[in-house]
Order: sequence, then C-alpha cells, then structure tokens
Amino acid sequence: MAAVNRLSGSVFGFLLVLFLFPGTVLALPPAVREVKPDPPQKSKRVVILVVDGLQADSLSPERTPNISGLGMAGVRADRVSAMPPDNSGARLHTILSGTDPAVHGYNGESAAPGAATLLSRLEKRGVKTAVVDGTGRLEKVCGDVSHKNFGPFDGDGQVMGAAAEVIRTKKPFLTVVVLAGPGMQPARAGLKEYQSSVAAADTEVGKLLKQLHADGIYEDTMLVVTGTTGRPPLLIKGSEFAAGLKMPPVCLKDLAPTLGYLYGVEMPEARGLIMWNALRPAADRTESFMLAQRVRDLSAAYADAVDAAARLENEKILVQEEKARLSMDKQFVEAEIEAREKEIGRLRLTISAMKAAGAAGIILFIAAMVIEYRILKKRYLIFT
Repeated sequence: MAAVNRLSGSVFGFLLVLFLFPGTVLALPPAVREVKPDPPQKSKRVVILVVDGLQADSLSPERTPNISGLGMAGVRADRVSAMPPDNSGARLHTILSGTDPAVHGYNGESAAPGAATLLSRLEKRGVKTAVVDGTGRLEKVCGDVSHKNFGPFDGDGQVMGAAAEVIRTKKPFLTVVVLAGPGMQPARAGLKEYQSSVAAADTEVGKLLKQLHADGIYEDTMLVVTGTTGRPPLLIKGSEFAAGLKMPPVCLKDLAPTLGYLYGVEMPEARGLIMWNALRPAADRTESFMLAQRVRDLSAAYADAVDAAARLENEKILVQEEKARLSMDKQFVEAEIEAREKEIGRLRLTISAMKAAGAAGIILFIAAMVIEYRILKKRYLIFT
C-alpha cells in the first residue's frame, strides 16, 4: 500500500510540474534545436575596383598580394565569362547593369544604353554613388551619378588617389573605380610588360586598402575586384559574403543583381543570376533557402538556354532551307544564263553570217558592175 501511495505521489508531482512548467519538460535537448545564424552586419559602403585588362591567371600571392588577399578573405571566381563583344566599354556596362552587350548596346561611345545601371537605380532612391574612371569609358552613362571624375589622369596612381579622396570626403555608398591597368598596354607588349602592369595595379589597390584601414572603415566596406576583357577574375570581400570560398564559374552580369538583392534594389532588366552560393547565411536567408533559390535560378537559366538552343536550331533549319532555296534559284539563274548565252551565241553567228553574206553580196555587186562596165565599154568601142 505504501508503494502504491509513493507511486501515486510521484505521478501527481510529475503532472503538477508538467502543468506549471511545460517548457522545462517538453523542450527538446539543445543539440536538437535549430540554430539560427546571427544576422551579419551589412557593409556600410561598397567599392568596385575594375582593372581594365586584368586576367584571372595573372593573379598570385607573390605577384599580386593585395588582390589575392581579398580573394582569400572573401570569395573568388577564376572562371568569369561574358558575352561578346570583347570590348572594355561594353563589359563595364555589363558589370554595372547585369545585362549582356546585346541588350544594353553600349560600347563606350554610344550615349544612350538600353539598360539602367546599379548606380542609376541607387541614385533614384536617394543613395549617393561615385565613379572615378581612368579610362573615360563610363563618362557617357554616368550623368546621374552624384560624384564623378573622368580625369584626365596621369596614371593609375592619380586615379586611386582621387578615389580615396572621394570615399573619405564625399562618403558615397557605392564607388566604382576603373584603373587603366594592363588594358592600356599596346598589343605588341610582351608578357613581362603585362605582368609589370598587373603588379603596378595591385600596388594601387594596396594603397586604397591601407587608406581604408587608416580611416577605420576597412571592416565594414565591401570590396569587389574584377576586370573587363578576356578571362577576368571576380573577388568579393564583404560581411555578406562567405570567407575563403572559391566559387564555381560565374558571369560578369551576376554582380549587379547580387548587389541589388543585398541592398533591396530591383533590377528588372538584369539577366545575371544572384550568387546565392557565395552569400553568408542570415536570418532572412538560411542555407536551405539559398540552396532552393540557387536551384530555381539554375533551372530557369537551363530552361532559357534550352529555349535559346531550340531557337538557334530552328533558325539553323530556316537558314538551311533558305540556303537550299537560294541554291535552286542559283541553279535556275545559271541555267537561264546559259540558255541566254547560247541564244546570244546563235544570234552572233547569224549576225556574222549575215554580215559575211552582205559583204559577199556587195563584192559580187561591185564585181558585176565592173564586168558590166567593161562589157559595155567594149561594145561601145566596137560600135564607135
């Protein structure tokens, strides 16, 4: 009986604790609870450094310690593709608009590109931006930028100095800096000259990093380094991005929509993909969410590629059909020309025969007249 009373008391006590403190009994062990990532601090400013002519295979910790260091501190993609033409002006606009040159139609000279840039969309929201361009190729598309400087500059040292001054005094949210870099090397320049230009550009990047450290704003500044022509690299260091990650192949047009997503800027004309796999998880973007978004975007891109391939195949069929039709038309025209040439040949023979007959007739006529004259003359002499 005592045992039954003790059991009843234990059960009653358990039920009482369960009623008063349900969370302490039914809560899952700490190891089972879902751990939500702490929201990362957003970068307070963004600096995009474009080194004209910079190639991914030219970077190394020995030759380019500053640029390579950014890649090790953030994310890096060594395979960055872009649609033709392989033109610095066109690629610069692709970087800033997220569209292909065939869409924006800008080559560094035309004054009316067909797609708005990230800078323009930020300016419309009242966010200040800046451009310091040592090549001058962005001058015609940055009319609405708050702070712009297109030189002339005496080398990339002046370009970077002007950029550091703008960042320090004007405090724009987004600053685009374009270094002439190895892109200004003549076509006949050798590998040694090119590597020297890359090393010089890395030195200028190092000066900017040093200035950002001195001003105490390096940690909350997102830094992007990329190039234009050929096979440029893409390196991003920022609190929103993972650290020490080597990304799979990306496109130059992926940068603008990625930055637009991070800072709430809609870019409906952009055709690039958000680089979900390069972002750091946050409260509003868990790893599973970003994975699902990446799969969705890649599936859509694959479907678009399949549609584009189908269109190209249909166009190929149409071209082949048109080629066959033109070939038949060509054969018909050639046969017609051959028949006409034969007809012309027959006419020429007829004309030649007529000419010969006419000439023979004239000769016979003249000969007959001469003979008749002689005959008449002889008769006249006989009768006289």
